[in-house]
Amino acid sequence: MISKNAERLIKERYANKNESPEDVFKRVAKAISMRDDKFEKWLYNSMAEGVFFPNSPCIKNAGKKKGMLHACFTLPLSDSVQSIFETLTNMAVIFQKGGGCGVNFSALRPKNASLSGGGTSSGALSFMGVYDATIQTVKQGGWRRGACMGILDYDHPEILDFCRAKIGGRLQNFNLSVLVTNEFMEKASKGGSVDLIHEDKKYGTMKAKDILDLVSLGSYVCGDPALLFFDRINKDNRLYPETKLKITNPCSEVSLPEYGACCLGSVNLSKFVEGNNFNFDKFYEAVRMVSRALLNMNAISFYPLPQITRVMHELNPIGVGLMGFSDTLIMLGIKYDSEEALNFIDQISKPYIKGTDEVAPDSFYNRIIAPTGSLSILADCSHSIEPIYARSYERHVVAGVFKERKDIYDSEFCRTALEINPEWHLKIQAKFQTIVNGGISKTINLPNEASVDDIKKIYISAWKMGVKGVTVFREGSIDGVLVNTENKGTKCDDVCHL
Repeated sequence: MISKNAERLIKERYANKNESPEDVFKRVAKAISMRDDKFEKWLYNSMAEGVFFPNSPCIKNAGKKKGMLHACFTLPLSDSVQSIFETLTNMAVIFQKGGGCGVNFSALRPKNASLSGGGTSSGALSFMGVYDATIQTVKQGGWRRGACMGILDYDHPEILDFCRAKIGGRLQNFNLSVLVTNEFMEKASKGGSVDLIHEDKKYGTMKAKDILDLVSLGSYVCGDPALLFFDRINKDNRLYPETKLKITNPCSEVSLPEYGACCLGSVNLSKFVEGNNFNFDKFYEAVRMVSRALLNMNAISFYPLPQITRVMHELNPIGVGLMGFSDTLIMLGIKYDSEEALNFIDQISKPYIKGTDEVAPDSFYNRIIAPTGSLSILADCSHSIEPIYARSYERHVVAGVFKERKDIYDSEFCRTALEINPEWHLKIQAKFQTIVNGGISKTINLPNEASVDDIKKIYISAWKMGVKGVTVFREGSIDGVLVNTENKGTKCDDVCHL
């Protein structure tokens, strides 16, 4: 039986006219089962029991004519007015149908650079401002706010303005990330300079340390920009070096070639706890079934652009994700920040990897840990692999305010985000990265009194520990969607609701 929060969210966000939650589950199960009655029954029961949910656009659109079932897309951008506005148009179309986008703006020439027809360029950030206004205006299918990741390479001549953008009140509708290399991180941590270059033309030189300091300052003030690690991302890229991955989805857990799409769904780990034990066999079977469901989603989904259709048919990426991790640990008597938690990840890795590799061996990715803000409400479990934010809190989303509280959070084994040392947040993320061939959406929570230098140390540690990207959030730095009702007024940003 679904929770009252889940019932309310389904009615307000996912249901068509006169649809009950049961009707929604039946519609989705029928569509992605592809006429397999036994599989359809499993899918229906798994949603009704909170075991598995596909990403939000699938729940909203499955069964509809030309229903787009995917959450997010990666779009190319080249240095021409035609490309800039073609990508902008494509982004607006994707938003309108309920998806989010990632764009790397590094191809755009910097401000005051010469134009071939005379005059000078207004710069990459100027055009990002045009995109920002579009994100503000066009809601995602009328039922989600726009989500877009804006990326800039560390050596772009406008990197300083990019890092300062949100501090100065610009680009407020973007998530922002700086794409860095191992070479840059070596220089930033040990000393060294980098050239600021566009199209082989040098525009200046900066100390790598100064760029990382400015990234850390932006993260301290407003949570942006975050860091993406180019070399680690491309380590799992089977098309490298012919195709280099430089774009991610809005929540940064999926790096794909241009015109790629995220096909995501999450399994609720807490549903496999039986007494004091975890049923690894049932989890393995669920992983196999979810892998099949996501492959079916790729097969039947409508794609908003022909280029996306072609790439998805070629690569067939899926992302079997996890949620309810924190709840599972509490139920098993394991603290989040413990060696036992790391050992448990090793234990679930075997059925997780085996199940996905057996069903989707040829997919570009098959394991991705996405954020599960809305899906966790539907499944009535903790979000993704995150610790619980607080023992009692409110989630403020487009559909309204949802109060979240569970009796198990009174357990001695319950650890909240701010009770956990940032080092342990990173350890958990890094451990999961060893078993995930895609990426991970994870926030490193910091207390309000954390310093800019603390954030910088986290970025360096994250790079050394082998994660693909890292996002930090200093408590109270900006208003967000999570409100601690134990300490009313404390807020945490959570911009991804896929």
